[in-house]
Amino acid sequence: MTFLRFICLLLLFVSLHPAAQAEMLPVIDVREEGTAWRVRVEATFPASANQIWSILTDCARATTFVPHLESCRILDKDPAARWDVRENIVNPPLLPRMRTIVRSDYRSPSSFTYKLVSGDMHRSEGAWSLTPHAGGTRVVYLALIEPSLPAPGFLVANAIKADLPEMFRKLDALTRAP
Repeated sequence: MTFLRFICLLLLFVSLHPAAQAEMLPVIDVREEGTAWRVRVEATFPASANQIWSILTDCARATTFVPHLESCRILDKDPAARWDVRENIVNPPLLPRMRTIVRSDYRSPSSFTYKLVSGDMHRSEGAWSLTPHAGGTRVVYLALIEPSLPAPGFLVANAIKADLPEMFRKLDALTRAP
């Protein structure tokens, strides 16, 4: 067998291997807007929207997939589960620990928004949407983030671009767990 043929077979095997097919590859767009950052992340999960929804909205499980999140605690909630207010403590590398209070408004089992109420950020707001797509679920995450501490733009962008793929991979792994 020639070397070229061996490489072609190896590449074919790797592309067909279940681990290669299962890798979460989110599409990430990060744009600087003055002192804020606009973020868009989308990916398709093989899981159902209900599986993903149950993880995204579970404060107790948030530390298992959100990078640098030390704790999530529900401070107040609607008895009908249409909204809640959460305290999040984040400890990112090279920055001081941050505390945020956010209100999440649940529109349906397929979308919700969140917005900063108070805390150690100037702005933190966003939305998650889940739609059926090709036997799975298309997840879109939109965010507008404005840190309260001045930081070089490239550091903020690099942190966002590192943390979001990790978050989507962990979310994917949780949806696949038995």
